[in-house]
Amino acid sequence: MHHRSRLGLLAVAIALPALVLTACSAPQGGDSDGGDAATGGTLKLAGNSDVLYLDPAASYSAPDYQIHRALTRTLFAQVPGEGDTDRSAIVPDLALDIPTQDNGGISEDGTVYTIDLQEGVEFDAPDGAREIVAEDVVLAAKRICNPVSPSNALSYFTDTIVGLAEYCDGFSTVDPTVEAIRAYVEGNDIEGVQATGDHTVQFTITQPAADFIDILALGVFLAPQPVEYLDYLPDSPELRQNIISSGPYRIAEYVPDESFTLERNPVWKADLDPVRKANVDAIEIAMGQDAAAVQQQLEAGTVDMQWADTVTPTASVPALLAQNDERLVIGGDGAIRPYVVINTLSPNADGAFGDTVVRQALNFAIDRAAVQQILGGPGLAEVATQILPPEVLGTEQANVLDVPENGDAARATELLTEAGYPDGVPVRLLYRETEPYASIAAAMQQDLEAAGFQVEMKVTTQNAFYSEFLLNQDITEAGEWDIAIAAWSADYFGGRPYLVPMLDGRGYAAGSPNFGGWNNEEFNGLIDEALAAATPEEANEKWIAADAVATEDAAWVPITFARTPVFHSDRVGGFEYLSWTKNGDVTNVWIED
Repeated sequence: MHHRSRLGLLAVAIALPALVLTACSAPQGGDSDGGDAATGGTLKLAGNSDVLYLDPAASYSAPDYQIHRALTRTLFAQVPGEGDTDRSAIVPDLALDIPTQDNGGISEDGTVYTIDLQEGVEFDAPDGAREIVAEDVVLAAKRICNPVSPSNALSYFTDTIVGLAEYCDGFSTVDPTVEAIRAYVEGNDIEGVQATGDHTVQFTITQPAADFIDILALGVFLAPQPVEYLDYLPDSPELRQNIISSGPYRIAEYVPDESFTLERNPVWKADLDPVRKANVDAIEIAMGQDAAAVQQQLEAGTVDMQWADTVTPTASVPALLAQNDERLVIGGDGAIRPYVVINTLSPNADGAFGDTVVRQALNFAIDRAAVQQILGGPGLAEVATQILPPEVLGTEQANVLDVPENGDAARATELLTEAGYPDGVPVRLLYRETEPYASIAAAMQQDLEAAGFQVEMKVTTQNAFYSEFLLNQDITEAGEWDIAIAAWSADYFGGRPYLVPMLDGRGYAAGSPNFGGWNNEEFNGLIDEALAAATPEEANEKWIAADAVATEDAAWVPITFARTPVFHSDRVGGFEYLSWTKNGDVTNVWIED
């Protein structure tokens, strides 16, 4: 069964009032060519919330990634892509090379990945500096599915690495104590993750996977972890106070929900780190501040960068664009925000939403351009006519249904008549009470009623939207909702993290991110072929074809692809938008006097 983490489902939505921005005026890449890097000083960040998880085994949010960029060396690292702010590139970090068949890092059959690690890189361990070795990567793989705080992206790894699913099944039954967890980790091996030398780790996967490097580079899940972590419950308060650094900074002080202070890691070696320049001497992070307060401090220069999910308030964006303020950077992260999920399992209206033609009518009824305006205009949202964001595959958008951006109420009505509903179809529209979703729902209600749908509005809280409705199989199958305004932010730019969890209907069950239970044999076959493809090019062909099938069958209604406005102070040099953290890279900016 394919299954996406619950945290990816709770994609953060920016509360955006109805302002109109022009795409051509949005700053893009930052000021990476703004001069020679300076060293020294303290970089100050401020934002709304604490990390979600600090333990690398579970870290899986923007603030988690932001802080681990400074603390943790990884096998491979995400860096800003060339030429825009929507893509990222993967480069070696601790690994000496990106494995390929040509360099011998990937076996001829595409199932064995051999990764050689740099020598001389050390943990800032409590008993003194200790070299990182291949067994530390094996330990990371073993901790990824611990029974206390497992990775929320686990299925990427269990679906690909030989023996990991079986190992994790056993781990799930272990008592959640330090002793039981240590005993399981030390007493069990994963067939597909082996240290074949002091500085060589080997991964064996179940079948060729063109995106396995993307999976290895995901988050910090497979970053080498020190054995001392087995002395604590995963992501416990005690472990959070004893994080061991391998990156250029270490935690000097951490006050939960209030602040972090990072200082230089004395055992970090600049010449062994190809990713992080570590220009500043210290990093201070203040939490518990809303976006408007942070923006005031950024413009005044008392704070340098935003932290966590804090972004530039939309109310501030038009003036900044008008001034061509280079401190504003609008970047993408591949988010589909929002889209309308359709409950194909609903019994309402004699099962109308299981009918492709009715679902196509929904696609024609909704005015995507109106939602775009609610979200801030073309500068902050791009109208979507397919499921995969175009930057994922590097292609222009398709529009297989030929849906106008403003919708077509007359065509939607025709389709309902064709489907046998000349008097329209009742529909329960589920949405969150928070903005922008309340405004979007109101606009959609008008669109749907103009096309012949009889809309029943159903409002709920942010948390209940997913937990009590979309992830609840009984509620879904009972028809407590027919359509819902959802959002998705995927883990990397590839077909797997979008199309597999959201639309593979073969594994539909409680908790499935295929919220509406859509299932299509042709689509399923195409994603199987994509997952087994030997090269990214071959995989992309299949992902594109699968997207077309899902879009034509109206699995759901894509609305817009979101963009993220971030801001930095005058003091910051070298700012480049990194989609992995949805902000700049704290280890590569510098402070200018």
